[in-house]
Amino acid sequence: MNVLQNSTIPHILIIAGDDSVGREQARQKLVREIVHAHGQYVLERYDSSAVDFSLYIEKILTPSLFAETRVFHINHAQTLSEKELKELNKTIQYPPTDSYIVIEIDEGKKGKDSESKVGKLLQIKKRAASGNSDFLYQEFQKPPEYKIAEWLVNQTPMLFNRRISKINADFLVDLVGYEIDALYSELQKIDIHLEPGEPIEKNVIEEVVGASRTMTVFELASALSTRQLTRALAIVDSLFATTFYAPTMISALYRQFWALFRIRKFADANPQVIKNFLNAKGFNNPVQNEAAFAIGKAAGLLMDGEMRKVYPVIIASGIVQQAKKFTDEELKMICKWLLEFDLGIKTGKISGSLQEVQLFCYRITRVSELLKDSCKR
Repeated sequence: MNVLQNSTIPHILIIAGDDSVGREQARQKLVREIVHAHGQYVLERYDSSAVDFSLYIEKILTPSLFAETRVFHINHAQTLSEKELKELNKTIQYPPTDSYIVIEIDEGKKGKDSESKVGKLLQIKKRAASGNSDFLYQEFQKPPEYKIAEWLVNQTPMLFNRRISKINADFLVDLVGYEIDALYSELQKIDIHLEPGEPIEKNVIEEVVGASRTMTVFELASALSTRQLTRALAIVDSLFATTFYAPTMISALYRQFWALFRIRKFADANPQVIKNFLNAKGFNNPVQNEAAFAIGKAAGLLMDGEMRKVYPVIIASGIVQQAKKFTDEELKMICKWLLEFDLGIKTGKISGSLQEVQLFCYRITRVSELLKDSCKR
């Protein structure tokens, strides 16, 4: 994360990128420096529904009546019109000495060397290269999903003065997902729970994050496809504690196990692709990504143009490894049970009670033994 390193406080701060947490930290750091230098300040946010942009610019240019230190905050700058951006560009050319202007562009970078329309109209590259201490540009790009855990490891010490290991960061991501805002929110809850400087361990993540969130049918599908009966039953309890709808569960489970079956069939016809996938090492390995994309399409989990989803859907989920641990006959049996359960729910023969769902989960995790017993009869 970039930090404000100027010996003097920049009067113009432009923050860009789709990492909202990084942008917030940069903005708060600037405010802390302003408070340290000037004491109190007046915040003037631009609200397009309440004031015309030209009048807002006039307010910036008009000296404060009471010699107050003012901070003007313009959020979502990418929504301003070309005329408004040109007006803003003229304003920040010679900013008033009693004011600070914070401009946020909350969008991701479209290309490696590309510059957005906002960037061009505000002459960001030119201003950043000038060395003007009155101007500071910072860009915070959300990391790709395969680097989210690494992002947590690096950012947690700066954001909360705490440490988190890569293993525990991966565990937190598994529970919360890949959205940075959601992860930051959970880290704030954990921070309140711990003593100052105490590291973030797995037990506190389970206690604070795991206990407060509602589990999903997709987590149930993942637990059953790895034959984790204890975890599956805990997820079922969580589902029934809120709103449980059997058809949604059946749909998620069928999609998971049908995908496992299709992966096995794809592996039979394309053993080299599976070998490439399993043997590839390192994050964001192009060989593994290409193989994962082919597997995901064959399994019906990915579509054309969804290469960016290969990490969470195929690689991080471990679905290829899960497919290896079932036989075709076991997966056919599970899909048959799902169809029977679905029919039973729709005809009223099965009520979808907690006990029935628990028993159904038990059958899936013990499919190997049940299939052998049925063959002996």
